[in-house]
Amino acid sequence: MVGHRSSPRCGYCGQRGHAKNHCPEIKRLAEQGSENCKRILQAQKDAVKNRKCSYCHQTGHNRRSCQVKVADKVVFDKIIRDYHKEAEALLKAKGFTIGSLVRYSNRGLKEVDTLALVTEVSYNKRAPDWDWSNKRLEGYTEEERRSYNRYCAEAKDYKEGVNIKLESLTGTGLGYWGDSDKSFVDIDSLNIYEWINHRRLAYEVVS
Repeated sequence: MVGHRSSPRCGYCGQRGHAKNHCPEIKRLAEQGSENCKRILQAQKDAVKNRKCSYCHQTGHNRRSCQVKVADKVVFDKIIRDYHKEAEALLKAKGFTIGSLVRYSNRGLKEVDTLALVTEVSYNKRAPDWDWSNKRLEGYTEEERRSYNRYCAEAKDYKEGVNIKLESLTGTGLGYWGDSDKSFVDIDSLNIYEWINHRRLAYEVVS
């Protein structure tokens, strides 16, 4: 059963629908000359002024209304788009698209290679992997890098790296132990970055 939050009750006038900090009665009485209500309003203003944002650590606002956070998200979203655009181009150039046939080699555990189909390419909530960040973030300004890194801590629902989903044609052979019929592979494991060529080629597009 879904619970429903009750409407707040004001600690000053006793009415529902607002809290004391937003009580229209206090404002009305202060405008009429009530010294007590004037003190209440001034105390509320002082509290807001001294409030410290947990995101940018500046005073005068909270995390919800932080304009630094808003600006950082703009930079974060831009870098995410740049990463997705390049990842898509590199995957297509190497042939890793939906429907592609891929040979997976895990000679450390089995002698026979596994053939699998690419059934999905996932970009949703995917932030740059370490290899891309280590190389490409150099192309952004210092302020943009600072904004991006600061907002990364905020984007807890993002995972690292675009990935592809493979489905074995034999019903097994995928995964770390080679006993799975499906596997999600981050693109930094596909040797698609031109600046990295020293890794063992475990995934190869056949057709």
